[in-house]
Amino acid sequence: MTIREQIISDLNELSNQKLLYQILEFIKILKKNVTAKKGNREDVLQFAGILTDEEASAIQNDIGEEFSKIEGDW
Repeated sequence: MTIREQIISDLNELSNQKLLYQILEFIKILKKNVTAKKGNREDVLQFAGILTDEEASAIQNDIGEEFSKIEGDW
């Protein structure tokens, strides 16, 4: 029996309307949370192309220089 089938079977055994309503509300919350996490691809893509090649190269060089060294005792 799959998880879905088990859930449906368990729900079919319930007769308490208050409990069924609580389960329904819980499912709505779960669905809302799942669909809300669609990612931020569109938000990030709005910045595509705003740097010139020179600016992007300078940023990459700075990151490479600043973060390629480990300071202190390791």
